[in-house]
Amino acid sequence: MNNEIPIGSAVRTQAIINQYFVRAKKNLGQNFLVDLDAIRAIVNAAEVEPGDQVIEIGPGIGSLTEQLLLAGAKVFAYEIDEDLPTILEHELPNKINGIPCAERFKLILKDILKADFDQDLSDFFDMTRPVKVVANLPYYITTPIIFFLGNTGLNFSSLTLMMQKEVAERLQASPNSKDYGPLTIAVQTEMSAQIALTVPSTSFIPRPKVDSSVVVLRPLAEKPAVGERQHFNWVVKMCFAQRRKTLNNNLKNLLQDQEQRTRLIAELGVDPRVRPEQLTISQFIQIAQAVPIKK
Repeated sequence: MNNEIPIGSAVRTQAIINQYFVRAKKNLGQNFLVDLDAIRAIVNAAEVEPGDQVIEIGPGIGSLTEQLLLAGAKVFAYEIDEDLPTILEHELPNKINGIPCAERFKLILKDILKADFDQDLSDFFDMTRPVKVVANLPYYITTPIIFFLGNTGLNFSSLTLMMQKEVAERLQASPNSKDYGPLTIAVQTEMSAQIALTVPSTSFIPRPKVDSSVVVLRPLAEKPAVGERQHFNWVVKMCFAQRRKTLNNNLKNLLQDQEQRTRLIAELGVDPRVRPEQLTISQFIQIAQAVPIKK
């Protein structure tokens, strides 16, 4: 197969699959993206520019990796499938714009959830500069990865992640919508979330059962003061414990005293019959502050 044909094209991907007897592994959530326009749109959504430092999670056979390198990025990739490094070594271009790809691409066989970024990246990236994370994530592990990246202290300027469309809609959701819930609030107290594009299931081999969306997450310049994070997340989760019930009913699990609940609802300035999805993030912060921290 002519290596001038991009890896992300259907014909090149199929040729690689045939040559190396590649099979998408269900236990790893693998689906190969074969929509070159979508791949380039992901790179554009991430605003990748020459010299950018990019962490890629799960490069697969290199479809997105190749386009990141063509955009001028320096790419550090985490992969857990031991069958794929050989494919990447042979299929990625040897040079781009006269520069050997080996100087701008490094792969490590490691679970991203076990990453030690200071140790892993220090001999490849300038750790005084921020990085961008760009990835086509397996559906089953999307949420853990988002929270892991947010909690490790990684100096990132953006996370551009392709995930199940339903999860993406929850990340971007606003109050008074069915998608708004604990995940929305946990993410939006740390980062802004914007859906950049939707990718149909027909753009993958093998074809998944649902469509995907690409979300761009950026750290908030000023994060709301939620107090103790674990306590705040628990309070929000309890408020949504029975989504169809009123806030007053859900608060019974947090504040047993009716007088306390009545006073808190009055301070929130809402009707006692309001449901949790109608509250703003600032109102959830008020609730968390009123609920004693469990010891």
